Amino acid sequence: MEHVRICRFCGHINPAEETARCNNCRSFSGLTTVPRAEGEQIARRKRLGYFRSRLIRFLLVLAPIIGLALWVSWDFLDLAPNPLGPTTNVGASVGSQTWAQARRTPENTGYTPDPAPFPHKVEWTFATSRPLVSSPAVVGDRVYLTTEDGRAVALDRQTGQLLWEYHSGFPSSSTPAVAGRSVLVAFRPGLIAALNRETGSVQWERNIKSPILASPIVVDGTMYVGAADGKLYAFDAAAGGLRWAFESSDWITSPVAYAEDTVIVMPQDSQVHVLDTNTGRNRLTYDTGRGRRSPGGPAIQGDLAYFGSFGGRVWAIDRHAKNYPLDRPILFLKANLFVWGILSTPPVQRGSVWATPVEGDVTQSPAVAHGRVYATTTEGKVIALNAATGAKEWTTNLGVEITAAPTVAGDTLLIGTEEGIVFGLDAHSGETLWEFQTGGKITGSPIVVGDTLYVVSHDGKLYAVSGKE
Repeated sequence: MEHVRICRFCGHINPAEETARCNNCRSFSGLTTVPRAEGEQIARRKRLGYFRSRLIRFLLVLAPIIGLALWVSWDFLDLAPNPLGPTTNVGASVGSQTWAQARRTPENTGYTPDPAPFPHKVEWTFATSRPLVSSPAVVGDRVYLTTEDGRAVALDRQTGQLLWEYHSGFPSSSTPAVAGRSVLVAFRPGLIAALNRETGSVQWERNIKSPILASPIVVDGTMYVGAADGKLYAFDAAAGGLRWAFESSDWITSPVAYAEDTVIVMPQDSQVHVLDTNTGRNRLTYDTGRGRRSPGGPAIQGDLAYFGSFGGRVWAIDRHAKNYPLDRPILFLKANLFVWGILSTPPVQRGSVWATPVEGDVTQSPAVAHGRVYATTTEGKVIALNAATGAKEWTTNLGVEITAAPTVAGDTLLIGTEEGIVFGLDAHSGETLWEFQTGGKITGSPIVVGDTLYVVSHDGKLYAVSGKE
């Protein structure tokens, strides 16, 4: 029987008469004499094992590449399957003499062209048993309001008479959103309801089982509302079905801002997220930095989004900017290299346009009008910044704590305060034009619809104030 010398390292078959090194791997200690048939079996097993190990190494290298490609396709190229679209294109009206949802416009600007009246006369009040903390919505001949005593109500716009009420049993910190034939309301424990505008009857209800402090907005058939579980929910406004949900890392307590195909959400942490409205996928994360939380909501005008933060800063970012793979780790590395003195200039975060320092914490949403961004600090300062450059145009110190987000009615800037006073300032100069006193703190932004100023107060009253003498 023919014998061969098989290399136990590489499986190569060597002639039996050769006793030195393996002809293949040059090993001199692994040669074993065996019958040829057995040697061929060993050689086949070695080749199969070698092929298997090569294949495993190849797959181990290929797997992260495939994973990275899928991640890029999903998060950055929008190639993932899209959620179902809304069943209607209904949205809150932005027509004249209308304030149909929080901050009035989808962009969250807090602006109406209706001029603010000089507050001569209280036309009527609507009283509740608990503080009123959020602004009403006014559409057509009705005023819609949620209350701390567990109701959503519709009032006659001319008289304040109660037309209907929906009893949820839960308090609310949210402004209703009026869209089409529906009034969409959110209550603090997590209940969301769509009510018939005329009768108050329930069209649909959902309970997300997480506290809701933010006001909903309705645009193009979708209702957007943030919650304490850190999620921004996008519901079909007509049917109530969930289209998508985006999960952030902290509570969402302010309305989002919407423009074209982007929706901007600001949790209670230091991160601002720009999302795709169709899919809910994150396009850009902008970090204001440690200690610079941004509790107020954003506002959009054109290509820019504006917001304030703790640490005394007002920001403008490009809402069209997008993050790319490894953006944030690279930014972190560059920031450290700058701190260590290796880089001579600090890195610029993607989307940055300008950031203006102001004195005091900016905890409320800014208002945007007349080419300016109007920001307030808790300490009582009102600052007007150039919307394009961030340059300060004027500053007014009211000397009282500001507790409501500013709004602009015509050429008047409206400010609500801890002392229960609404200040009317000239939006172009910052001069105080008038004051209106209520019986409690104001946390819901004063609004103007037509010739009437509407103010909610912690004294439990909604005031309808006109310029009539």
